[in-house]
Amino acid sequence: MKTILLLLISLASFAQFPTQEEEEKQSSFDYYITNPLNINLVSETELQSSLLFSAEQIAAFIAFRKQIGTFQSILELQSIPNWDLDFLRRIQDFLVCHPPNPRWWKPHSSTHQILFKTDWTAETKKGFTAPDLRSKTRYVGDRTNQTLRYRGQLNANLWIGFLLQKDAGEKNLSDFSSGFVEFKSKGILEKIILGDFINQWGQGLVQSGGFSLGKSFESIKATQKFNLGGLAYSSSMEYGFYRGINTTLKLSEFLRIQTFASYRNLDATTGIDSTGSNYLRTRVEDGFHRTNSEISHKDAMQEKTAGANLVYSPLSRPLVIQFTGVFTHWSLSKPIGLGYKQPEWAGNELENYSISFQYPLRNIRMVGEFAYSNNHHYSLIQSAATSLSKKVDVSYLFRHYGAGYFSPKSNGLSENSENLNEIGLFLGLGYQINKRMKLSSYVDYFRFPGPKYQIVATNTSGWEFLSRLQWDKRHSARGFIQGKWTRKEDNNLLQISLDRHYIALKSWDFHVRAMASKLGAEIGYLLLQDIKWDQGKWNVQGRFAYMNTPTYDTRNYAYEPGVPYSFLLPAYAGKAVKTTLVMAYQWNREISVAAKWARIQYHDRTEVGSGLDTIEGNTKTDITLQISYKMH
Repeated sequence: MKTILLLLISLASFAQFPTQEEEEKQSSFDYYITNPLNINLVSETELQSSLLFSAEQIAAFIAFRKQIGTFQSILELQSIPNWDLDFLRRIQDFLVCHPPNPRWWKPHSSTHQILFKTDWTAETKKGFTAPDLRSKTRYVGDRTNQTLRYRGQLNANLWIGFLLQKDAGEKNLSDFSSGFVEFKSKGILEKIILGDFINQWGQGLVQSGGFSLGKSFESIKATQKFNLGGLAYSSSMEYGFYRGINTTLKLSEFLRIQTFASYRNLDATTGIDSTGSNYLRTRVEDGFHRTNSEISHKDAMQEKTAGANLVYSPLSRPLVIQFTGVFTHWSLSKPIGLGYKQPEWAGNELENYSISFQYPLRNIRMVGEFAYSNNHHYSLIQSAATSLSKKVDVSYLFRHYGAGYFSPKSNGLSENSENLNEIGLFLGLGYQINKRMKLSSYVDYFRFPGPKYQIVATNTSGWEFLSRLQWDKRHSARGFIQGKWTRKEDNNLLQISLDRHYIALKSWDFHVRAMASKLGAEIGYLLLQDIKWDQGKWNVQGRFAYMNTPTYDTRNYAYEPGVPYSFLLPAYAGKAVKTTLVMAYQWNREISVAAKWARIQYHDRTEVGSGLDTIEGNTKTDITLQISYKMH
């Protein structure tokens, strides 16, 4: 009875507003589950970018490893300051201990994982019905999404992986395929990747593949990017990666060079100009090939890319300087834009160059990057972060993105979806009130020198302010209260959220969320309750959510529970109730199975979705099944 009473109190009093760092962290966790960090080889930069460790824990780890030289067992981590048993239990799946210099052909240890997932909507969408007089366009395949993924570590140096994936409405499981072979060592050839890969260089103005934290209450992490070089790619996202060869050479202790070459077919819509030549209308990046029209866009454009990154780090001082150059050629030319798009890059050949640096000046970590493209436009990022005391952390990031600057893989901190036509200053503050309570805030001012989509005026500006007070009670509860205010183009968006995460019993976990968004006179809110039961081989999660928003403009986002190794951050909009149930069962040491059932019932509409995804009625039910085989 006491447990039920506490749950009702928490439901009435607390909740959580989902922020972008939740997506980043969940994606990072999923990546490192299948790509664990070798504690004998992992660098300080890799530890920082993983989002798994605090600055104090990283510093303690690096100092301890320097002292002992080589780890012989994962159990030695217990001796590191700030690495208690509770923390080690939480991160044990993300770490491995392999010899630092094994012979690459010698199978020291191996891991293999095969995963198959399928999901579908129980109700029939219009795209799967018979053609009618109004429209004969329909999907060419069945209603299931399917994913088959394999990742294997053959020994301490050699990894392989592949992925096959189809969307609902597509014909074959091989509609999208991806794969790689990756070799690492501590010799001159540090790394080579054959197949699909991404690059993470500098501060992301030329190459920033993968995830990006963006604006976050964790302001120091938001203003710092880390150079991880080339990373093997095996995501189901069908854009944003390269396909070819990527090599990293260690020329000396202070000089490394990474080079790559890539050839890819890309989806695009095309047009014919007055000379009869094809030109690029738009890049198509959703990866859908469900109708004859979508299939006609497949592989319509070819992309050839080559690049190099030179990293210089003198032994006499903690300075890192990088020189980057990337050349890209497309088979179709992009014409000069009209209206607000006129200053943007045009053509079919692009050159991007940059110089970036990292320099810790006493306890101030300064980073920056200056990037230039061959249409004579540039972009600049410069940031710094420091601890003023044991309780106070501060950071800033200044950015200037030219109106015509373009790099297809850039992803710096920005108010826009692309790094162009923007000047901004981000200021972050963290204050550790006591051991269990912290206040985190940021303010970001931004200005757009040129016109924008549906905005004719120049030099429009805006700002965003966020503040979060968070607390935790060890092993039993944690929560926060957060407010966010965004003003842009004379629109004010206010978002308020509360959080309570409560562990009532050893196997039970309760999480309650409430959030509200206000835009003008419109107010939209979301209330949801999560319950999780974890006992032995079984893991069961349930969610009940109630949403009420006047329009999509006041939508709220919340991370939704899913089967293992999956991630979903849906928008909650409209007047509806959504119920979710996820069940996972560890059959034995190698095999695990999982299932998810999610049903939403609207009270403000008679059909769900739009276009060929329209469902007649007011309900939508999604079902997911997954089986995973993992062998050590």
